[in-house]
Order: sequence, then structure tokens, then C-alpha cells
Amino acid sequence: MSNPPILIIGAGISGLVLAQYLQRHDIAFRIFDRDPAIDAHSGGWGLTLHWSLPALRELLPDHIVDRFPETFVNKEASARGDTGRFQFFNLKSGDALYNIPAAERIRVSRVRLRQLLTTGVDVQWNKNFQNIESTADEITAYFEDGTSYTGRLLVACDGSRSRTREILYPDVQMNQLPVQLLGASTLYTAEEMGGAETIDPFIFQGSHPESNVFLFFSFLDTPNNFENSSKDRYHCQIILSWADSKKVPVPDVNAERIALMKKLTDNWSEPFRSLVHNLPQDVEVRSIRIEDWMFRLGKAHAHPRAVLVGDSAHTMTMFRGEGANNAIVDVLDLVTRVDMRQPRSFDSEALRSSLVEYEKDVFARAEPSFLNSRQACLDANDFSKLEGSPLVGLRDLKRSS
Repeated sequence: MSNPPILIIGAGISGLVLAQYLQRHDIAFRIFDRDPAIDAHSGGWGLTLHWSLPALRELLPDHIVDRFPETFVNKEASARGDTGRFQFFNLKSGDALYNIPAAERIRVSRVRLRQLLTTGVDVQWNKNFQNIESTADEITAYFEDGTSYTGRLLVACDGSRSRTREILYPDVQMNQLPVQLLGASTLYTAEEMGGAETIDPFIFQGSHPESNVFLFFSFLDTPNNFENSSKDRYHCQIILSWADSKKVPVPDVNAERIALMKKLTDNWSEPFRSLVHNLPQDVEVRSIRIEDWMFRLGKAHAHPRAVLVGDSAHTMTMFRGEGANNAIVDVLDLVTRVDMRQPRSFDSEALRSSLVEYEKDVFARAEPSFLNSRQACLDANDFSKLEGSPLVGLRDLKRSS
């Protein structure tokens, strides 16, 4: 392992999957993350993995794949082969309008998946990436603490707010979508769930035909799922969104955000109304401004040994749940195009050519996901657009021509 290492910026899902792959093949690497520790953000999100699962199994060592159940938000449902219906509801009538079937699908805790993927991986935490210098043969990453590391390839897995992307494409700006979003997570008893736990073991969603306010509901954990899980409560994530055209601004004060969520859902049918109205007064409500961005082919930058992966290359809205799936397949496409086991793959011309082909692979696959995710976001807040919308369409691997 005398060759210069691969530098991975970001210990999210894609960065850690790449690290596991490199470690499995005894390829030198270093991985850095700006957070102080793996559990710095304990609230987390759930992730739905579907068409990326074959790629994930191909990339990871068997002993990590065998431990996937440690990440499931509902181990009991997954053990019986339940992939969920992922229903979409009319929130006025309570009628189920659509199912989104899948032959294979798992719902995981992002926090638990990251914890699993750090197994045996030496992540250097609290490393705030600042800048790059590169030559024809090597690339150096500089960090806020004054340290620097040199390698033969820098792989940017640093997310939707990618510092690497800012360096490579300083003129790029995110696309802000005309949608407001508020989200909270809380613990509910079965009584507080009001029967909602029987709808789906993982997620469901819906919209009101008059107000066009959208609901996304997911379980982050279920009673007795793990030793540290609640014995009698469901850990729930509740998200509302609505179009800017409603002219309903998001308040700065948390209590006012809770009040707004309850006001927006006052005319919903049960059990959907109570899922929002039972939110405790001390729950933190976060406002997220929805933005997206997709890289363009052929756009040159000054650091040919740097490459974008995952959200740094294609930031998608969460309305189809395809960001993580694309990020995982990005890693497989990268290691397929750049055989990191072969030193000659890092010769300047060979690497340049391989990264061009990698970007073509990513663009052909991720652009349809990116566009569908944007449209799904807009349609979620316009009930009249649901029929035929990618919001309620199948999730599968597509490539543009």
C-alpha cells in the first residue's frame, strides 16, 4: 500500500461505501468529515434503498451486508419480507389513491447505516475542508486546522453544500424551488398514532385537494426494534410542504411553526390530522428551503484529479427518495471506470479519460432522477397534477440516451 492514497471528502453514505470498497481491496485511502463525530447529528432521516441494492451488495464486504438488519427502521416487517405499499392519500377524504410497489426495497435509518459503514474505517473527524492544489500527478487537500494531505485522486462526497463543488465550479448556484417545508420528529404511543401504524410499516404520504398541502410521514424507529429503542413508542418523522404561491411564510419562532403546521392541517381527515396535531409543544420544527443542482457534461475545471460523487454532483429533492440510490451507484460507476487496484489507472491521461466516461455514466442515470425529483416536488403541492406524476410513479433505474 505504498501508492499515494485516495482522498475522500465526506463520510456520508457514498463516502463510506467507497471507503469500505477500497479497504476491501487493500487500496490506500483517507476519509475526512467536518462533523466532530459520527453521532453529531442524531436526529437523522430514513433512507429508502431499492434499485441501488445490487450495487451496494457488490461494493461492500459480505460481513457488512450481513449486518444490514442493524439499520432497519422496522426489523420485524423487513424479516417477513414486507417491502411496504408506500401509499399516497387524499387527505380530505382519507382515501388511498396510489400504491408504489417494489420487488425489493428496504427502509433504513441513515444514522444507523452510517454507523455500520464506519466499521473498521478510520474516519478523520472534525476536518473542515477548505481548498485544493493539484499538479498533473497529484492533488492536495487543505483543511481549516492547517493540515494537508496529498493523494492521487480526490473524491468529493461532501453533500449538497459541497465545498469541493464550490472550488471546482465557483460560478455555480443552487436552484431554489418555490416550495416551503417544515419537518419534525417525535415519539408517539400507539394511542397517539390513532391507527396510522397499520397503514404502512415504513412510510406514507398524501395531499389535500383544496389546500394542496403535502404530508410525508415515515418511521425512524419502531417499538422494541433495538435494545435502545423505545419499548412502547414509535419514532416518527412528519413533514409538511406547500407552494410559495400560497403566500404562507415560515415563522422564525418554533412555537409559531408548530401552530402553523396545525393550522395548515386542521381540515385533514383522521388519522392524518392527529399525526400533526399531537406534536408536543417542545418538539423542534425545522425549516428546509428546497434546492437542487445537477452538474453538466463537458464543463471543465482546474483540478482534473478531483471528481464529484453523490449529492455534490446531483442534489435532488427528497420527494422520490432517489438521492441515496444514485449516490451508491455513482460509487460503483466510479470504481468500474477507474480500476483503483491498478496503478496505471492513475496515469494522467488514463485517469482523465476514465473520469470523462464516469461523468457520462452518472449524467445518463442521474439526470432523469434529478428531473423527476424536481417535478415530484412541484406536483406534491398541486393535487391536480398527481395523475401520471413521478411523485407517485415507480422508482427504478433509468438512463437517458
